[in-house]
Amino acid sequence: MKYLTVDDVFNVIGQFGWSQKIYYFGLGLLQIFTAFHMLLNVYTGLEPSFKCYKDGNTKEKPLVNQCFNKRVQDCRLSYTSEFKSFATEWNLICDQKYKVALAQSIWMGGVMTGALVLGGAADIFGRLKTVMMSLLGTIAFEGFSSYAPTFPIMVGLRYVGGICCALVILSSFVLSQELVGTNYRSTCGLLLSTFFAVGIGIFSAMAAFIPDWRTLSFICAVSGILFLPLCCLVPESPRWLVVAGQQVEAKKVLELIAKKNGKLDELPSHWEVTTSSGGEDSKVKNSQGMRNFIHHPYVLMLTLIQIYSWFVNSAVYYGLTMAASNLGGNVYLSTTLSGLIEIPSCLIAVAIIDRLGRRLTLSGFMLIGGAACLCIQLIPPSLVVYTTSLALFGKLSIASSFAVCYVHSAEIFPTPIRNSGMGIVSVAARIGGIVSPFILMLGDVFPNLQFTALGAMTFVSGLLNLKLPETMGQPMPESVADILALRNTTKGGGVEAYKYNKLQMDDEEVDVSVSPRAQSPRGVHKLKSEDQVPLITE
Repeated sequence: MKYLTVDDVFNVIGQFGWSQKIYYFGLGLLQIFTAFHMLLNVYTGLEPSFKCYKDGNTKEKPLVNQCFNKRVQDCRLSYTSEFKSFATEWNLICDQKYKVALAQSIWMGGVMTGALVLGGAADIFGRLKTVMMSLLGTIAFEGFSSYAPTFPIMVGLRYVGGICCALVILSSFVLSQELVGTNYRSTCGLLLSTFFAVGIGIFSAMAAFIPDWRTLSFICAVSGILFLPLCCLVPESPRWLVVAGQQVEAKKVLELIAKKNGKLDELPSHWEVTTSSGGEDSKVKNSQGMRNFIHHPYVLMLTLIQIYSWFVNSAVYYGLTMAASNLGGNVYLSTTLSGLIEIPSCLIAVAIIDRLGRRLTLSGFMLIGGAACLCIQLIPPSLVVYTTSLALFGKLSIASSFAVCYVHSAEIFPTPIRNSGMGIVSVAARIGGIVSPFILMLGDVFPNLQFTALGAMTFVSGLLNLKLPETMGQPMPESVADILALRNTTKGGGVEAYKYNKLQMDDEEVDVSVSPRAQSPRGVHKLKSEDQVPLITE
Protein backbone atom coordinates (compact mmCIF):
# COMPACT_ATOMS: atom_id res chain seq x y z
CA MET A 1 0.00 0.00 0.00
CA LYS A 2 1.38 3.39 -1.04
CA TYR A 3 0.37 6.56 0.81
CA LEU A 4 0.21 9.78 -1.22
CA THR A 5 -0.66 13.36 -0.34
CA VAL A 6 -3.00 15.37 -2.57
CA ASP A 7 0.00 17.22 -4.03
CA ASP A 8 1.71 13.89 -4.75
CA VAL A 9 -1.37 12.77 -6.67
CA PHE A 10 -1.60 16.05 -8.61
CA ASN A 11 2.05 15.67 -9.61
CA VAL A 12 1.09 12.35 -11.21
CA ILE A 13 -2.33 13.09 -12.74
CA GLY A 14 -1.64 16.70 -13.71
CA GLN A 15 -1.61 19.92 -11.71
CA PHE A 16 -3.85 21.76 -14.16
CA GLY A 17 -5.22 19.15 -16.51
CA TRP A 18 -8.29 19.21 -18.72
CA SER A 19 -10.76 18.47 -15.91
CA GLN A 20 -9.24 21.11 -13.61
CA LYS A 21 -9.47 23.69 -16.39
CA ILE A 22 -13.21 22.97 -16.68
CA TYR A 23 -13.70 23.24 -12.90
CA TYR A 24 -11.69 26.46 -12.80
CA PHE A 25 -13.65 27.97 -15.69
CA GLY A 26 -16.97 27.14 -14.01
CA LEU A 27 -15.89 28.71 -10.72
CA GLY A 28 -14.51 31.66 -12.66
CA LEU A 29 -17.91 32.27 -14.25
CA LEU A 30 -19.32 32.46 -10.74
CA GLN A 31 -17.14 35.53 -10.18
CA ILE A 32 -19.15 37.27 -12.90
CA PHE A 33 -22.24 36.82 -10.74
CA THR A 34 -20.49 38.29 -7.68
CA ALA A 35 -19.39 41.27 -9.79
CA PHE A 36 -23.06 41.98 -10.56
CA HIS A 37 -23.84 42.40 -6.87
CA MET A 38 -20.68 44.33 -6.10
CA LEU A 39 -21.69 46.86 -8.77
CA LEU A 40 -25.46 46.81 -8.24
CA ASN A 41 -25.64 49.95 -6.08
CA VAL A 42 -23.77 51.99 -8.71
CA TYR A 43 -26.73 51.74 -11.09
CA THR A 44 -29.71 51.17 -8.79
CA GLY A 45 -28.62 54.20 -6.75
CA LEU A 46 -27.74 56.54 -9.64
CA GLU A 47 -28.22 60.19 -8.77
CA PRO A 48 -31.10 61.49 -10.88
CA SER A 49 -31.33 64.85 -12.57
CA PHE A 50 -34.23 66.95 -11.30
CA LYS A 51 -35.83 70.36 -10.99
CA CYS A 52 -36.69 71.86 -7.62
CA TYR A 53 -39.67 74.26 -7.43
CA LYS A 54 -40.15 76.53 -4.43
CA ASP A 55 -43.41 75.92 -2.55
CA GLY A 56 -44.82 74.03 -5.51
CA ASN A 57 -44.89 77.17 -7.69
CA THR A 58 -44.15 75.86 -11.16
CA LYS A 59 -44.23 79.35 -12.67
CA GLU A 60 -41.03 80.46 -10.95
CA LYS A 61 -37.67 79.43 -12.35
CA PRO A 62 -36.66 76.19 -10.61
CA LEU A 63 -33.28 75.13 -9.34
CA VAL A 64 -31.67 72.42 -11.47
CA ASN A 65 -30.10 69.50 -9.59
CA GLN A 66 -30.11 71.59 -6.41
CA CYS A 67 -32.48 72.05 -3.50
CA PHE A 68 -33.56 75.20 -1.71
CA ASN A 69 -31.65 75.38 1.58
CA LYS A 70 -30.09 72.07 0.47
CA ARG A 71 -33.15 70.33 1.90
CA VAL A 72 -35.23 67.99 -0.20
CA GLN A 73 -38.25 68.77 2.02
CA ASP A 74 -38.25 72.37 0.72
CA CYS A 75 -38.74 71.27 -2.88
CA ARG A 76 -41.49 70.15 -5.15
CA LEU A 77 -39.52 67.77 -7.30
CA SER A 78 -39.76 67.04 -10.98
CA TYR A 79 -37.37 64.30 -12.15
CA THR A 80 -35.99 64.56 -15.67
CA SER A 81 -33.83 61.40 -15.81
CA GLU A 82 -34.78 58.56 -18.13
CA PHE A 83 -33.89 55.93 -15.53
CA LYS A 84 -35.61 55.28 -12.22
CA SER A 85 -33.22 54.50 -9.35
CA PHE A 86 -34.13 53.95 -5.71
CA ALA A 87 -32.76 57.46 -5.17
CA THR A 88 -35.55 58.64 -7.47
CA GLU A 89 -38.25 56.54 -5.81
CA TRP A 90 -37.37 57.60 -2.25
CA ASN A 91 -36.08 61.14 -3.00
CA LEU A 92 -32.53 60.44 -1.82
CA ILE A 93 -31.02 63.69 -3.06
CA CYS A 94 -29.56 66.84 -1.50
CA ASP A 95 -29.48 66.36 2.29
CA GLN A 96 -30.67 62.74 1.87
CA LYS A 97 -28.02 61.81 -0.70
CA TYR A 98 -25.79 60.20 1.93
CA LYS A 99 -28.26 57.32 2.17
CA VAL A 100 -27.21 56.11 -1.29
CA ALA A 101 -23.62 55.75 -0.07
CA LEU A 102 -24.97 54.22 3.13
CA ALA A 103 -26.75 51.50 1.14
CA GLN A 104 -23.46 50.44 -0.50
CA SER A 105 -21.63 50.58 2.82
CA ILE A 106 -24.26 48.44 4.54
CA TRP A 107 -23.99 45.85 1.77
CA MET A 108 -20.21 45.88 2.12
CA GLY A 109 -20.71 45.56 5.87
CA GLY A 110 -22.62 42.37 5.15
CA VAL A 111 -19.70 41.12 3.10
CA MET A 112 -17.36 41.87 6.00
CA THR A 113 -19.69 40.14 8.45
CA GLY A 114 -19.84 37.07 6.24
CA ALA A 115 -16.05 36.92 5.95
CA LEU A 116 -15.46 37.53 9.65
CA VAL A 117 -18.24 35.52 11.30
CA LEU A 118 -19.09 32.80 8.79
CA GLY A 119 -15.80 32.58 6.91
CA GLY A 120 -15.05 29.27 8.64
CA ALA A 121 -18.27 27.64 7.42
CA ALA A 122 -16.44 26.10 4.47
CA ASP A 123 -13.98 24.48 6.89
CA ILE A 124 -16.89 22.76 8.65
CA PHE A 125 -19.37 21.91 5.90
CA GLY A 126 -17.07 21.77 2.90
CA ARG A 127 -16.20 24.19 0.13
CA LEU A 128 -18.78 23.08 -2.44
CA LYS A 129 -21.72 22.88 -0.02
CA THR A 130 -20.92 26.33 1.31
CA VAL A 131 -20.74 27.77 -2.21
CA MET A 132 -24.11 26.33 -3.20
CA MET A 133 -25.94 27.23 0.03
CA SER A 134 -24.59 30.79 0.02
CA LEU A 135 -25.45 31.09 -3.68
CA LEU A 136 -29.06 30.18 -2.89
CA GLY A 137 -29.06 32.74 -0.07
CA THR A 138 -27.73 35.45 -2.36
CA ILE A 139 -30.39 34.71 -4.98
CA ALA A 140 -33.17 34.77 -2.37
CA PHE A 141 -32.29 37.84 -0.29
CA GLU A 142 -31.07 39.99 -3.19
CA GLY A 143 -34.19 38.98 -5.12
CA PHE A 144 -36.46 39.92 -2.20
CA SER A 145 -34.73 43.32 -1.98
CA SER A 146 -36.07 44.21 -5.44
CA TYR A 147 -39.60 44.10 -3.96
CA ALA A 148 -38.78 46.07 -0.79
CA PRO A 149 -41.48 48.68 -0.03
CA THR A 150 -39.15 50.96 1.96
CA PHE A 151 -35.49 51.94 1.98
CA PRO A 152 -34.67 50.38 5.40
CA ILE A 153 -36.14 47.02 4.34
CA MET A 154 -34.16 47.11 1.10
CA VAL A 155 -30.81 47.76 2.79
CA GLY A 156 -31.60 45.15 5.45
CA LEU A 157 -32.20 42.48 2.81
CA ARG A 158 -29.10 43.58 0.91
CA TYR A 159 -27.07 43.30 4.13
CA VAL A 160 -28.04 39.64 4.48
CA GLY A 161 -27.41 39.20 0.76
CA GLY A 162 -23.93 40.63 1.28
CA ILE A 163 -23.24 38.03 3.98
CA CYS A 164 -24.19 35.26 1.55
CA CYS A 165 -22.25 36.84 -1.30
CA ALA A 166 -19.10 36.95 0.86
CA LEU A 167 -19.31 33.21 1.36
CA VAL A 168 -19.71 32.70 -2.39
CA ILE A 169 -16.60 34.79 -3.05
CA LEU A 170 -14.40 33.22 -0.36
CA SER A 171 -15.48 29.60 -0.76
CA SER A 172 -15.33 29.59 -4.57
CA PHE A 173 -11.87 31.18 -4.49
CA VAL A 174 -10.57 28.61 -2.02
CA LEU A 175 -12.15 25.74 -3.98
CA SER A 176 -10.58 26.95 -7.23
CA GLN A 177 -7.17 27.01 -5.53
CA GLU A 178 -7.52 23.58 -3.95
CA LEU A 179 -8.45 21.82 -7.20
CA VAL A 180 -5.15 22.72 -8.89
CA GLY A 181 -1.53 21.89 -8.15
CA THR A 182 0.90 24.10 -6.27
CA ASN A 183 2.70 25.36 -9.39
CA TYR A 184 -0.50 26.87 -10.82
CA ARG A 185 -1.97 28.31 -7.65
CA SER A 186 -0.67 31.89 -7.90
CA THR A 187 -1.42 32.18 -11.62
CA CYS A 188 -4.96 30.85 -11.19
CA GLY A 189 -5.50 33.17 -8.25
CA LEU A 190 -4.46 36.21 -10.27
CA LEU A 191 -6.41 35.25 -13.39
CA LEU A 192 -9.62 34.74 -11.43
CA SER A 193 -10.00 38.52 -11.21
CA THR A 194 -10.35 38.70 -15.01
CA PHE A 195 -13.75 37.00 -14.70
CA PHE A 196 -14.77 39.67 -12.19
CA ALA A 197 -13.70 42.36 -14.67
CA VAL A 198 -15.78 40.77 -17.43
CA GLY A 199 -18.73 40.74 -15.02
CA ILE A 200 -18.42 44.50 -14.57
CA GLY A 201 -18.59 45.00 -18.33
CA ILE A 202 -21.57 42.66 -18.77
CA PHE A 203 -23.55 44.21 -15.94
CA SER A 204 -22.90 47.74 -17.20
CA ALA A 205 -24.31 46.72 -20.59
CA MET A 206 -27.36 45.20 -18.87
CA ALA A 207 -27.93 48.35 -16.81
CA ALA A 208 -27.82 50.51 -19.93
CA PHE A 209 -30.91 48.73 -21.30
CA ILE A 210 -32.80 48.25 -18.02
CA PRO A 211 -33.75 51.71 -16.67
CA ASP A 212 -35.82 50.51 -13.67
CA TRP A 213 -33.86 49.65 -10.51
CA ARG A 214 -36.29 46.98 -9.33
CA THR A 215 -36.15 45.08 -12.61
CA LEU A 216 -32.36 45.34 -12.68
CA SER A 217 -32.06 44.09 -9.09
CA PHE A 218 -34.35 41.13 -9.78
CA ILE A 219 -32.49 40.08 -12.93
CA CYS A 220 -29.19 40.46 -11.07
CA ALA A 221 -30.43 38.08 -8.36
CA VAL A 222 -32.10 35.39 -10.47
CA SER A 223 -29.10 35.20 -12.85
CA GLY A 224 -27.51 33.14 -10.08
CA ILE A 225 -29.84 30.26 -11.00
CA LEU A 226 -27.62 29.69 -14.04
CA PHE A 227 -24.80 28.61 -11.69
CA LEU A 228 -26.75 26.08 -9.62
CA PRO A 229 -25.68 23.18 -11.93
CA LEU A 230 -22.12 23.72 -10.64
CA CYS A 231 -23.02 21.43 -7.74
CA CYS A 232 -23.14 18.56 -10.24
CA LEU A 233 -20.19 19.65 -12.38
CA VAL A 234 -17.55 20.63 -9.81
CA PRO A 235 -16.34 18.15 -7.16
CA GLU A 236 -15.65 18.83 -3.51
CA SER A 237 -12.11 19.88 -2.60
CA PRO A 238 -10.00 16.74 -2.10
CA ARG A 239 -7.77 18.70 0.28
CA TRP A 240 -10.73 19.51 2.54
CA LEU A 241 -11.99 15.93 2.36
CA VAL A 242 -8.62 14.63 3.57
CA VAL A 243 -8.45 17.12 6.44
CA ALA A 244 -12.07 16.25 7.35
CA GLY A 245 -11.14 12.57 7.59
CA GLN A 246 -13.02 11.56 4.44
CA GLN A 247 -10.11 9.85 2.69
CA VAL A 248 -12.37 7.50 0.74
CA GLU A 249 -14.30 10.39 -0.81
CA ALA A 250 -11.06 12.29 -1.46
CA LYS A 251 -9.67 9.28 -3.31
CA LYS A 252 -12.82 9.09 -5.46
CA VAL A 253 -12.51 12.77 -6.40
CA LEU A 254 -8.82 12.39 -7.29
CA GLU A 255 -9.53 9.28 -9.36
CA LEU A 256 -12.32 11.16 -11.17
CA ILE A 257 -9.90 13.99 -12.00
CA ALA A 258 -7.27 11.44 -13.09
CA LYS A 259 -9.78 9.68 -15.34
CA LYS A 260 -10.85 12.93 -17.05
CA ASN A 261 -7.20 13.91 -17.46
CA GLY A 262 -6.41 10.53 -19.02
CA LYS A 263 -3.93 9.72 -16.25
CA LEU A 264 -5.80 7.09 -14.23
CA ASP A 265 -3.40 4.33 -15.32
CA GLU A 266 -0.43 6.28 -13.96
CA LEU A 267 -1.63 6.00 -10.35
CA PRO A 268 -0.33 3.08 -8.28
CA SER A 269 -2.54 -0.02 -8.22
CA HIS A 270 -2.86 0.15 -4.43
CA TRP A 271 -2.73 3.57 -2.83
CA GLU A 272 -4.39 5.72 -0.20
CA VAL A 273 -4.54 9.48 0.17
CA THR A 274 -3.18 11.01 3.36
CA THR A 275 -2.16 14.34 4.87
CA SER A 276 1.40 15.25 5.75
CA SER A 277 0.54 17.00 9.05
CA GLY A 278 -1.55 16.11 12.08
CA GLY A 279 -4.46 18.21 13.23
CA GLU A 280 -3.42 18.35 16.87
CA ASP A 281 0.03 19.64 16.02
CA SER A 282 -1.50 22.31 13.81
CA LYS A 283 -3.72 23.50 16.64
CA VAL A 284 -0.70 23.84 18.92
CA LYS A 285 1.17 25.83 16.29
CA ASN A 286 -1.80 28.11 15.71
CA SER A 287 -2.22 28.76 19.42
CA GLN A 288 1.43 29.73 19.71
CA GLY A 289 1.37 31.72 16.47
CA MET A 290 -1.51 33.99 17.44
CA ARG A 291 0.71 35.56 20.11
CA ASN A 292 3.18 36.61 17.42
CA PHE A 293 0.88 39.47 16.39
CA ILE A 294 1.44 41.10 19.78
CA HIS A 295 4.73 39.85 21.15
CA HIS A 296 7.10 40.12 18.21
CA PRO A 297 7.75 43.67 16.90
CA TYR A 298 8.79 42.70 13.38
CA VAL A 299 5.81 40.42 12.74
CA LEU A 300 3.55 43.11 14.22
CA MET A 301 5.03 45.72 11.87
CA LEU A 302 4.49 43.48 8.84
CA THR A 303 0.92 42.83 9.92
CA LEU A 304 0.09 46.52 10.42
CA ILE A 305 1.55 47.47 7.04
CA GLN A 306 -0.47 44.77 5.32
CA ILE A 307 -3.65 45.78 7.16
CA TYR A 308 -3.25 49.33 5.87
CA SER A 309 -2.29 48.10 2.39
CA TRP A 310 -5.37 45.90 2.08
CA PHE A 311 -7.58 48.68 3.45
CA VAL A 312 -6.23 51.13 0.87
CA ASN A 313 -6.36 48.67 -2.03
CA SER A 314 -9.99 47.88 -1.34
CA ALA A 315 -11.05 51.50 -0.69
CA VAL A 316 -9.34 52.76 -3.85
CA TYR A 317 -10.44 49.81 -6.01
CA TYR A 318 -14.13 50.16 -5.17
CA GLY A 319 -13.83 53.92 -5.00
CA LEU A 320 -12.50 54.19 -8.56
CA THR A 321 -15.06 51.65 -9.78
CA MET A 322 -17.97 53.63 -8.32
CA ALA A 323 -16.39 56.99 -9.20
CA ALA A 324 -16.59 56.12 -12.89
CA SER A 325 -20.21 57.31 -12.75
CA ASN A 326 -19.05 60.75 -11.56
CA LEU A 327 -16.38 61.40 -14.17
CA GLY A 328 -18.76 62.92 -16.66
CA GLY A 329 -19.69 61.54 -20.05
CA ASN A 330 -21.57 58.25 -20.40
CA VAL A 331 -21.79 56.53 -17.00
CA TYR A 332 -22.27 53.09 -18.53
CA LEU A 333 -19.30 53.41 -20.87
CA SER A 334 -17.06 54.80 -18.12
CA THR A 335 -17.92 51.97 -15.72
CA THR A 336 -17.50 49.35 -18.44
CA LEU A 337 -14.03 50.66 -19.26
CA SER A 338 -13.23 50.76 -15.54
CA GLY A 339 -14.00 47.04 -15.36
CA LEU A 340 -12.43 45.88 -18.60
CA ILE A 341 -9.19 47.69 -17.78
CA GLU A 342 -8.66 45.05 -15.10
CA ILE A 343 -8.06 42.35 -17.72
CA PRO A 344 -4.75 43.81 -19.00
CA SER A 345 -3.85 44.76 -15.42
CA CYS A 346 -4.12 41.12 -14.38
CA LEU A 347 -2.10 39.92 -17.36
CA ILE A 348 0.61 42.49 -16.62
CA ALA A 349 0.77 41.34 -12.99
CA VAL A 350 1.11 37.70 -14.07
CA ALA A 351 3.89 38.65 -16.51
CA ILE A 352 6.08 40.61 -14.08
CA ILE A 353 5.42 39.22 -10.60
CA ASP A 354 8.00 36.44 -11.06
CA ARG A 355 10.50 38.80 -12.67
CA LEU A 356 10.48 41.94 -10.53
CA GLY A 357 9.34 40.17 -7.38
CA ARG A 358 6.28 40.63 -5.18
CA ARG A 359 7.43 43.67 -3.21
CA LEU A 360 8.53 45.85 -6.13
CA THR A 361 5.49 44.85 -8.20
CA LEU A 362 3.10 45.71 -5.36
CA SER A 363 4.78 48.97 -4.40
CA GLY A 364 5.35 50.03 -7.99
CA PHE A 365 1.73 49.63 -8.99
CA MET A 366 0.53 51.51 -5.91
CA LEU A 367 2.98 54.39 -6.39
CA ILE A 368 2.05 54.74 -10.06
CA GLY A 369 -1.68 54.47 -9.34
CA GLY A 370 -1.46 56.99 -6.52
CA ALA A 371 0.40 59.46 -8.72
CA ALA A 372 -2.24 59.09 -11.45
CA CYS A 373 -5.08 59.86 -9.01
CA LEU A 374 -3.21 62.86 -7.57
CA CYS A 375 -2.75 64.30 -11.06
CA ILE A 376 -6.52 64.38 -11.61
CA GLN A 377 -6.76 67.30 -9.16
CA LEU A 378 -4.53 69.36 -11.46
CA ILE A 379 -6.84 68.95 -14.47
CA PRO A 380 -9.94 71.15 -14.94
CA PRO A 381 -13.16 69.15 -14.49
CA SER A 382 -14.25 70.23 -17.98
CA LEU A 383 -11.51 68.08 -19.57
CA VAL A 384 -13.43 64.83 -19.12
CA VAL A 385 -11.24 62.80 -21.49
CA TYR A 386 -8.08 63.47 -19.47
CA THR A 387 -9.66 62.87 -16.07
CA THR A 388 -11.22 59.64 -17.31
CA SER A 389 -7.91 58.46 -18.77
CA LEU A 390 -6.03 59.10 -15.52
CA ALA A 391 -8.78 57.44 -13.48
CA LEU A 392 -8.65 54.37 -15.73
CA PHE A 393 -4.87 54.25 -15.45
CA GLY A 394 -5.19 54.46 -11.68
CA LYS A 395 -7.76 51.64 -11.77
CA LEU A 396 -5.40 49.50 -13.86
CA SER A 397 -2.63 49.99 -11.32
CA ILE A 398 -4.75 49.38 -8.22
CA ALA A 399 -6.37 46.29 -9.74
CA SER A 400 -2.89 44.87 -10.33
CA SER A 401 -1.69 45.68 -6.82
CA PHE A 402 -4.86 44.22 -5.26
CA ALA A 403 -4.27 40.94 -7.09
CA VAL A 404 -0.60 40.85 -6.00
CA CYS A 405 -1.65 41.49 -2.37
CA TYR A 406 -3.22 38.04 -2.13
CA VAL A 407 -0.05 36.29 -3.27
CA HIS A 408 2.37 38.43 -1.25
CA SER A 409 0.51 38.26 2.05
CA ALA A 410 0.08 34.49 1.85
CA GLU A 411 3.84 34.17 1.40
CA ILE A 412 4.71 36.52 4.28
CA PHE A 413 2.64 35.13 7.14
CA PRO A 414 4.27 32.05 8.70
CA THR A 415 2.32 28.80 8.70
CA PRO A 416 1.03 28.99 12.31
CA ILE A 417 -0.66 32.35 11.71
CA ARG A 418 -1.25 32.30 7.95
CA ASN A 419 -5.00 31.68 8.14
CA SER A 420 -5.44 34.16 10.99
CA GLY A 421 -3.30 36.75 9.23
CA MET A 422 -5.16 36.48 5.94
CA GLY A 423 -8.44 36.74 7.83
CA ILE A 424 -7.37 39.97 9.52
CA VAL A 425 -6.22 41.67 6.30
CA SER A 426 -9.41 40.54 4.56
CA VAL A 427 -11.49 42.29 7.22
CA ALA A 428 -9.37 45.41 6.68
CA ALA A 429 -10.22 45.22 2.98
CA ARG A 430 -13.94 45.05 3.75
CA ILE A 431 -13.66 48.12 5.98
CA GLY A 432 -12.02 49.89 3.04
CA GLY A 433 -14.99 48.94 0.88
CA ILE A 434 -17.37 50.30 3.52
CA VAL A 435 -15.75 53.75 3.71
CA SER A 436 -15.11 54.14 -0.04
CA PRO A 437 -18.60 55.55 -0.86
CA PHE A 438 -18.13 58.24 1.76
CA ILE A 439 -14.67 59.12 0.42
CA LEU A 440 -16.34 59.74 -2.93
CA MET A 441 -18.63 62.30 -1.29
CA LEU A 442 -15.58 64.58 -0.93
CA GLY A 443 -16.25 65.46 -4.56
CA ASP A 444 -19.28 67.41 -3.34
CA VAL A 445 -17.01 69.55 -1.17
CA PHE A 446 -14.50 70.35 -3.90
CA PRO A 447 -14.32 69.03 -7.50
CA ASN A 448 -12.18 65.86 -7.80
CA LEU A 449 -11.13 66.04 -4.13
CA GLN A 450 -12.05 62.35 -3.79
CA PHE A 451 -9.30 61.41 -6.24
CA THR A 452 -6.76 63.41 -4.26
CA ALA A 453 -7.70 61.52 -1.09
CA LEU A 454 -7.55 58.14 -2.85
CA GLY A 455 -4.26 59.02 -4.51
CA ALA A 456 -2.60 60.16 -1.27
CA MET A 457 -3.69 56.97 0.53
CA THR A 458 -2.36 54.81 -2.30
CA PHE A 459 0.98 56.62 -2.56
CA VAL A 460 1.64 56.35 1.18
CA SER A 461 0.76 52.65 1.13
CA GLY A 462 3.12 52.10 -1.80
CA LEU A 463 5.99 53.59 0.21
CA LEU A 464 5.14 51.52 3.30
CA ASN A 465 5.04 48.31 1.26
CA LEU A 466 8.73 48.80 0.49
CA LYS A 467 9.30 47.79 4.14
CA LEU A 468 7.85 44.34 3.44
CA PRO A 469 10.27 41.50 2.65
CA GLU A 470 10.69 40.02 -0.81
CA THR A 471 9.24 36.50 -0.97
CA MET A 472 9.87 35.47 -4.56
CA GLY A 473 11.66 32.13 -4.69
CA GLN A 474 11.66 31.79 -0.92
CA PRO A 475 10.36 28.77 1.01
CA MET A 476 7.08 29.43 2.78
CA PRO A 477 7.99 30.58 6.31
CA GLU A 478 7.05 28.19 9.08
CA SER A 479 8.08 30.19 12.15
CA VAL A 480 9.10 33.62 13.39
CA ALA A 481 12.71 32.60 12.88
CA ASP A 482 12.02 32.08 9.18
CA ILE A 483 10.41 35.52 8.97
CA LEU A 484 13.53 37.10 10.45
CA ALA A 485 15.65 35.30 7.89
CA LEU A 486 13.24 36.31 5.14
CA ARG A 487 13.70 39.94 6.20
CA ASN A 488 17.27 39.84 4.97
CA THR A 489 16.16 39.65 1.36
CA THR A 490 15.55 43.40 1.66
CA LYS A 491 19.11 43.89 2.87
CA GLY A 492 20.45 41.85 -0.03
CA GLY A 493 18.95 44.34 -2.47
CA GLY A 494 17.95 41.82 -5.13
CA VAL A 495 15.04 39.67 -6.17
CA GLU A 496 16.94 36.49 -7.01
CA ALA A 497 15.64 33.24 -5.58
CA TYR A 498 17.69 32.92 -2.42
CA LYS A 499 17.55 29.98 -0.09
CA TYR A 500 17.84 30.84 3.54
CA ASN A 501 18.85 28.70 6.46
CA LYS A 502 16.35 27.60 9.06
CA LEU A 503 17.19 29.31 12.33
CA GLN A 504 17.16 28.21 15.92
CA MET A 505 15.67 30.60 18.43
CA ASP A 506 14.71 30.22 22.08
CA ASP A 507 11.46 31.40 23.62
CA GLU A 508 13.07 34.35 25.33
CA GLU A 509 14.50 35.65 22.07
CA VAL A 510 11.12 36.08 20.36
CA ASP A 511 8.83 36.13 23.39
CA VAL A 512 6.92 33.15 21.97
CA SER A 513 7.45 29.43 21.72
CA VAL A 514 9.26 28.50 18.53
CA SER A 515 9.98 24.86 17.84
CA PRO A 516 13.75 24.26 17.57
CA ARG A 517 14.97 22.86 14.27
CA ALA A 518 17.77 20.53 13.47
CA GLN A 519 21.06 22.32 12.92
CA SER A 520 21.96 22.96 9.29
CA PRO A 521 25.01 21.16 7.89
CA ARG A 522 26.55 24.59 7.43
CA GLY A 523 25.97 25.35 11.09
CA VAL A 524 23.49 27.73 12.66
CA HIS A 525 24.52 29.62 15.75
CA LYS A 526 22.23 30.66 18.50
CA LEU A 527 21.03 34.25 18.05
CA LYS A 528 21.52 36.87 20.73
CA SER A 529 19.27 39.51 19.14
CA GLU A 530 17.24 40.21 16.01
CA ASP A 531 20.09 42.15 14.42
CA GLN A 532 22.33 39.10 14.52
CA VAL A 533 20.21 37.14 12.03
CA PRO A 534 22.75 35.95 9.45
CA LEU A 535 22.52 37.28 5.93
CA ILE A 536 21.02 35.02 3.29
CA THR A 537 23.34 32.65 1.54
CA GLU A 538 22.89 31.81 -2.10
